[in-house]
Amino acid sequence: MASTKEINGTNNDDILIGNQGNDAISGDAGNDIISGNAGDDTILGDEGDDILKGNAGNDIILGDAGDDEILGDAGNDQISGGSGNDNISGGSGDDMLSGGSGDDTLRGDSGNDRILGGSGDDTMYGDAGNDIMSGDSGNDMLSGGLGNDTLLGGSGDDKISGDAGNDIISGGLGRDTLTGDFSDKHLEGNRGNDTFQYLSINDSLSASPDKITDFETGSDKIDISSLKKINNCDVMIKLVNKFSKQKNEMMINYNKTENLTKLLLDHDGDGQAEFQIDIIGTVDPIKDIII
Repeated sequence: MASTKEINGTNNDDILIGNQGNDAISGDAGNDIISGNAGDDTILGDEGDDILKGNAGNDIILGDAGDDEILGDAGNDQISGGSGNDNISGGSGDDMLSGGSGDDTLRGDSGNDRILGGSGDDTMYGDAGNDIMSGDSGNDMLSGGLGNDTLLGGSGDDKISGDAGNDIISGGLGRDTLTGDFSDKHLEGNRGNDTFQYLSINDSLSASPDKITDFETGSDKIDISSLKKINNCDVMIKLVNKFSKQKNEMMINYNKTENLTKLLLDHDGDGQAEFQIDIIGTVDPIKDIII
């Protein structure tokens, strides 16, 4: 078993660099710069606004107090920001990131990452890979990026975007805004007055529609107002019983047996729906849909 070398900083602003093996590095007080180098390192920033980098290996990095910049780099890293407003990037590998307290920015980068915002108003990006993200408390912004992601808002008024991939999105408590963005997804607002927002026809194509699983009529909203744009002109969305080959005609079809509502939009006026959302339960087309 490889031995672990201990490297300790001072109360000043230190620059600490590990060896090729497994290091245990502590910055102590001061605004420190710490690099683990190769090996499976344990890095503690301690007090101060620190810059911490794991480099190669499966590293454990704790920012602790202060506003820290932390990069896991290569390897499957475990990173916690601690208190303070931290900027955390996992780098390559399957990483576990936790912002801790404070308003943090967390990026999974490549790999299948687990990202927890912690308390505070956090900004979280899954980037590439199949990520699991949870905002926890605070008013958070979550963006899944590439891959098939699971995004959980937690408490607070969150903004959640799945981006590319087959994502599962749950708003949690609070007044959340959920955006599907490409491919088929399951969207769940949970308790709270939630808004399911769509910015493009491609966000929920009829060939692979989004499914909203817990829509509460009278409380939640579906916002498709951005779909009015056709060739840089606003074409009003009209509620109809049957398509008549006019642009931006919308139908709401409810199947009582399945308890399923289909929102269908003929965007280009060819008599066929290019855009579709499947909603469990009923939808009031006047009160629940923002056009």
